[in-house]
Parts: sequence; C-alpha cells; structure tokens
Amino acid sequence: MDQTHKSKKPTSRDLQAAERKKQILTIAKQLFADQGYHATSMRELNKAIGMTEALTYHYFPGGKLEILRSVLQHAQEERISGFVAFFQAAFSLNENLKTILCQLIQGLSERIIHDKEYFQILIRDRNLLEQDDKEALDTLTRLPFEAMADFLAGQHEQGVLRQMDFKMAASQFLSHIVVLIVQQLLDGRTLEAKTVQEITDFYVRLWST
Repeated sequence: MDQTHKSKKPTSRDLQAAERKKQILTIAKQLFADQGYHATSMRELNKAIGMTEALTYHYFPGGKLEILRSVLQHAQEERISGFVAFFQAAFSLNENLKTILCQLIQGLSERIIHDKEYFQILIRDRNLLEQDDKEALDTLTRLPFEAMADFLAGQHEQGVLRQMDFKMAASQFLSHIVVLIVQQLLDGRTLEAKTVQEITDFYVRLWST
C-alpha cells in the first residue's frame, strides 16, 4: 500500500499547538465579548493567556484580527447544523402552529444564551470580517431561514396558513426573535413566558387563513 496516502499521525508538538490555539481563542472570545474587540489590546490578551506576544503571533501571525476571525469561524458549521437539526425536530412534532412557534422561541433563546459570547461578538464586530468570511457566514446562517420557510410552506399546503412570501415571513419571524433575545441578553434578562405567548399569538394571527 502507498504509505503517502495514509493520514499523518499528529505529533505531540501538533497536539500542543492545537491546545495552545484553543486556549487563545477561548480567552479571546471572553475578552472580546466582555470588552469589545477594539477595547481589548494584544498586551491585555497576552497577559490573560499567560503567553508572550511573540508566541501569540507564532500561532496567529495576523494578530488580533486573525484571532477575531478564528473566534467567529470556530465550530461555525457545527453551530449552524445544530440550529437546523433543532428546527427540523421542532417542525416534525405533531403539534399545532402556536406550540411549535413557542418551542422555537424557547429553544433559540436557550441556544443563544448558551453561546452568548459568540453572538455578542458577532453582532458588535461582524463588520471587521473580510468579505469572504461574511459571505461564508451568510451562506451558513441562511440554512435555518430556509428550513423555517419550508415549514411555513408545508403549513400552507395543509390549509393552516394563508398564501404569502414564506421566505420573507421566515426572515421576519426569526430576525424578530433573535434581535429580541439578544437585546434581553445584553440587558441581563431572559424572555418571559408572557412575552413568548404574545409573540406567538401575533404571528399565528398574522399568518393564519
């Protein structure tokens, strides 16, 4: 067998480098979320990591901006696929529209709160990403919107919803919910059950036949 086609086993140095980079990203993520990208200096970042500036640049030659990009790209596909899987599971439930929308809002809130540092950075510093990064991120984030639009179209076919632009409706609903959740999060609060009920009632009335 041609040995050149075998995957190279990572060395202890490779594993150490991977662990170091993970450590840098974890601490940078927390600092960027708490203080903002611009307010966090490389000196402060190095001090929090316990690493020399030269070593940090060894792992991230592009410096702080490369670290920011890596923080936002890390596990991005896994994160979005998790959202899509959650949506599909909710849509497959044999429940009425109001119940499904309530579960969507509650599930989205739980997931955003669990990963709140990421979303705080994304909202505040997305404009710092390169255009290619933004386009890749937009491509991934469209997936949950498409799943929602397909669900609404299916509800129309079953006679539950009126005819409408399902992509626009999905965008309106999800954008509304995400913005509201993040606003509450930044204020140190979570969505109240009463608010969730009011939102679902509004969209059920808006969309129903």
